[in-house]
Amino acid sequence: MEQLTVERSIWINSPRERVWQAMTDPADLAQWLLPPALGAEMKRTDDTIFVSMGGMEIPLAVLETLEAPQLVRSCGLPDRVIAITYRLAEENAGTRVTVTMSGFEMLPADARQDRIAPSGAAWEKALENLKAHLSSASLPFPEGYVAALFGFRRESEKSFAVERSIWIAAPQERVWRAVTDPVQIEKWFSPGMSWTLTALKVGGRLFIPDPETGEETNVQVIQLVEPPRRFIIQALPTSSGTSDSTTYLLQEEQNGTRLTVTHAGYEFMPEDGRWSAMEQNAFGFGMMVENIRACVEGTALPTPGGF
Repeated sequence: MEQLTVERSIWINSPRERVWQAMTDPADLAQWLLPPALGAEMKRTDDTIFVSMGGMEIPLAVLETLEAPQLVRSCGLPDRVIAITYRLAEENAGTRVTVTMSGFEMLPADARQDRIAPSGAAWEKALENLKAHLSSASLPFPEGYVAALFGFRRESEKSFAVERSIWIAAPQERVWRAVTDPVQIEKWFSPGMSWTLTALKVGGRLFIPDPETGEETNVQVIQLVEPPRRFIIQALPTSSGTSDSTTYLLQEEQNGTRLTVTHAGYEFMPEDGRWSAMEQNAFGFGMMVENIRACVEGTALPTPGGF
């Protein structure tokens, strides 16, 4: 299988030890990597980077290799599909930083190019942010690009989407029940708040009934049912006629199931709000797939309050 990669490089007028600190110390890393408007911080254990936001600590990446001050290799969580390698080399009294993303060939075939392009564009901007941060200048791209930097953003000429995946130690049929059965959905999405499904077929409605009025809320209309592989639901259109959709793709992988969740429809949003929405939702859907895995595998929910 052909290996698909993204590689970007920049020269920075700072010593290699200082650049190393900016790329591995969580407080320093947050200054140029996270959008200020997100109101988030970064933390690090020995080998895991977390984003702290809204009282929650969200695992972002695991550090697989640390060779100070020249090499860092990490994998995005929870799927561990996309790897990012950072190389720091002394050059002309400064530092050459080269970032390489790999693993795109492991994605569904129709998603690869849609995720490679935004990742490359995002790293060009992130490296400019790193350079500005190290020279104490204002960030040229303060909106942030975390979703694309870690391969969670999907773009084409016509659509924008957030895509997250996870491997689950269970057969497809068990994962299928988790994402289509309203009783199961309550467990991982909205503990204590029940869902109703009119019919598991195209046109069927999945919703939360108002306990006082019986009104259908959070309505999702089924667009596609292909058991046990693909399930697509779409929110009711807004007053402007737009709506978002969520696709659940289930694929057999290593005696288990790879679940990929794609949330689309951001192309209908104003551009000035699209970035922040995709940044926040990239984290949210990452947490959601971890809850699905926990529900299926019978372990404690990492986000017990649901969404």
